[in-house]
Amino acid sequence: MNTENLDIGNKNEHGENHADDAHRHTIHIEVDGEEYETSNKKMTPNEIIREFGLLDPSCHYLVQIHDHGHEPTRYEGSGDTSIKLHNGMEFQIISTGPCTVSDLPRNGVAAFVHGLAELGLNPVALPGKPDHVAFDYVVSSGKFAGTKVRHGLIVPADFPLTPPSGPHVSPHIHPIAAGGVHPLGGIHQTQATPFQEALDGQWQYWSRPFHSWATTRKTVAAYMNHIWRLWDSQ
Repeated sequence: MNTENLDIGNKNEHGENHADDAHRHTIHIEVDGEEYETSNKKMTPNEIIREFGLLDPSCHYLVQIHDHGHEPTRYEGSGDTSIKLHNGMEFQIISTGPCTVSDLPRNGVAAFVHGLAELGLNPVALPGKPDHVAFDYVVSSGKFAGTKVRHGLIVPADFPLTPPSGPHVSPHIHPIAAGGVHPLGGIHQTQATPFQEALDGQWQYWSRPFHSWATTRKTVAAYMNHIWRLWDSQ
């Protein structure tokens, strides 16, 4: 009997050759803009959040970013879904709100500034205008991914009841266009005057109200998720 091509007894529990185990391909993926390697062919969103993001899946969910023009795949509420991994996949981890009771938002501008600091954004207030805060933000998704854009927000005194209306950004990203819709419309110059007078560079205001604010947990993380979506949909 010719046994030259038989590999009986040389299979692992998945039916794969043991020899193949020693040469498993390393898969390169990106999570929150950072590159990672894994030999796992499949992982769940929660596993990716824990292993690469070092975050708690109970207050975060995963988004898979596709090529421009394709909607991201959001795994909110589907953290145990198996994802088949391949080279070049990109993911974004999104916070759904505070993970501990101590992080629950307080009221007013101080609460918003504290929340930005907790997210590592290092906000600064404009001189004489404590409700006008600015911070550097690195875009992590969409056509401007990797670009550092300075953001300015006017924080309502009754936050978290009311969120900031929309971001002021510097430098200019799009031409000024008061009419139209996102991403090219609703872009104003005069509303950005306080930031332009106090800070270097050219500023523009994006009128992007957070219409679904009432359905969120009304946290700073929830508002910054709104900002992420604005950039992801450019």
